[in-house]
Amino acid sequence: MGNNHTANRHGAVIDNQTLEFLHKADRDALHTRSEVGSLRVTAHFLYEVDFSAAVLCNRLNRCLAAKGLHTIIAFDAQLDRPLLLKAIWLVDTQQWTEVADALKLAAQRGFCQLPITLAVADCERHDSKQAYLADVRVIALWKMVGRHVNFGGNYGRFELFDQPGGGVRAIKDEPGYKLDINPPLPPAHPYHTHTINDNPPVRSTICRQEGGWTADGAETTDASISAFITRVILAVSLANWGKTPLVLIDRRAHGGVLDGLLNHSPHQPPNRCTAIMASRLDDRYPPLEIRTVLLTPFNGPFVAWIDLCIVPDTNIVFVSALTTEPPVGDASDAFKDRRPVTAPLVGGPLGSTIADMVVNRQEVADEEEGADDEDGEDDDDDGSDSDDDMDGELEGDADGDG
Repeated sequence: MGNNHTANRHGAVIDNQTLEFLHKADRDALHTRSEVGSLRVTAHFLYEVDFSAAVLCNRLNRCLAAKGLHTIIAFDAQLDRPLLLKAIWLVDTQQWTEVADALKLAAQRGFCQLPITLAVADCERHDSKQAYLADVRVIALWKMVGRHVNFGGNYGRFELFDQPGGGVRAIKDEPGYKLDINPPLPPAHPYHTHTINDNPPVRSTICRQEGGWTADGAETTDASISAFITRVILAVSLANWGKTPLVLIDRRAHGGVLDGLLNHSPHQPPNRCTAIMASRLDDRYPPLEIRTVLLTPFNGPFVAWIDLCIVPDTNIVFVSALTTEPPVGDASDAFKDRRPVTAPLVGGPLGSTIADMVVNRQEVADEEEGADDEDGEDDDDDGSDSDDDMDGELEGDADGDG
């Protein structure tokens, strides 16, 4: 039949690929190992099976559909049998939720078109299952898909690179772009008790600057790798981009809405929200923490989110709403009138009182952003400069797209 089969009491191999499933009624309908029991009992059956590329390709398509991934990723038709077996294993056994959501967000922002097609080179990004498993799951998967996210211009692609001697670099294959994956966190760190083993915290100094990236930004710890990926995707400004001024609000005021949000898990989005990202500028003293709450679904016509910036050693939180909803009306109009679909969404997690404080203000350009207090007065004391500095550290220099 043209296939090299081996089987023993420890398992079965076809063309040096360990078999983890057997087909059943249809040629491309496969059992899992748990369904058929021990392979040593059924290994003789393998000699009657011809796993042609066509059969494996059909099985792969079934796997993609079963996982709901068929609209997000596809595989090149040129994959040979070993790579098809690898692809089936990746789709069948791995959790793709975070990576799929990031790809949907990137597509929503115009940085890729779904489904992306993983080519032979993508599937060969890991030369063995052991090499794949040596990385944490979200990093391992993003190594395969990241290059398909193209920010354009000097921003380049969202690739991950293997660093000589070990480690991973993001966006640029240069020393300063290294990711410190799962860095040691002190017990008092807000992400210490919220670490997810296959999607752990990551630390870097990568940030947006002057229409591109720099590795000289603030040392930022993201609560997870997927939070880092999402933060980078949101960082690039596009046409129709707009935001409100920062508004200073006491986290315990107005029923403690902000206090409840900020005491929430850094991985669990609030009700009626799509996602949440948490990061902390750890090289500041005291450190500054940021929560970003995604308001819009991944299949919406635009992206809108809220930034919550926690002022250290105080009860003050800076709140700002951002969106890519196409603006209407005059540039001097309030945010709620310029972005009439986004404005009501802000009240979901914030409540109507705080939302009104945010959306009733005129939009600001990225480079002109300042901070207002919750009474609507400009903050002219010495803290206003530090507030501007804080915002600059969060997003880098403006691109002027807003």
